Amino acid sequence: MSRSVVSFHYTLRNHQGELLDSSIGGEPIQYLEGVGQIIDGLEEALTGLAVGTKRVIMVAAEKAYGNRDDSLVSRVPRSKLPVEKINIGDMFQTDGDRHASIVTVSAIEGDEVLLDGNHPLAGQDLIFDVEVLGTRAAREDEIGHGHVHAHGEHHHHEGHGHKHEGEGCGGHGHEHGHKHEGGEGCCGGGGHQHGGHEHGQGGCGCGGKH
Repeated sequence: MSRSVVSFHYTLRNHQGELLDSSIGGEPIQYLEGVGQIIDGLEEALTGLAVGTKRVIMVAAEKAYGNRDDSLVSRVPRSKLPVEKINIGDMFQTDGDRHASIVTVSAIEGDEVLLDGNHPLAGQDLIFDVEVLGTRAAREDEIGHGHVHAHGEHHHHEGHGHKHEGEGCGGHGHEHGHKHEGGEGCCGGGGHQHGGHEHGQGGCGCGGKH
């Protein structure tokens, strides 16, 4: 089965027109078709577009990060979190495994904290302004490994998948804020970020689901 590797730049806005993320000024996003590296609605819209195409793509929440699920919101004792200083908007991994789910502090009520397991963009329709920069046939090793290889790379390398258990467009791990390791308790010390979230290559909108 033949598959393509597609590279593109994007700017992401929400339905209100607010800028959420952009790859402009950085490396373009690359993904291997058909393996779920970017969100479904965006990949469907990019399929078959010619190099040089510029297009505004609207992706409904159902084909982006899904609708909000209230069952993913939980109340935990503040003492169970792996750090002392906690702010609304901080994000924690639920386990020490880097693939573990990420939760966001949505409220602080005395000695209790509300943790929201929904993706920060869940329930939002997204608008991508994209430019297709290149397409090429995927190599057999890329198809076998399920991700794009950098030039000259032929071995399997963890972390190249653009979709990950945080948020993000594709897989380049830039973080907003500071990440702290360590700690015990309900979040397992897997990681803590102040004032933002961690994404996959391409930032907060293209493909990082958790």
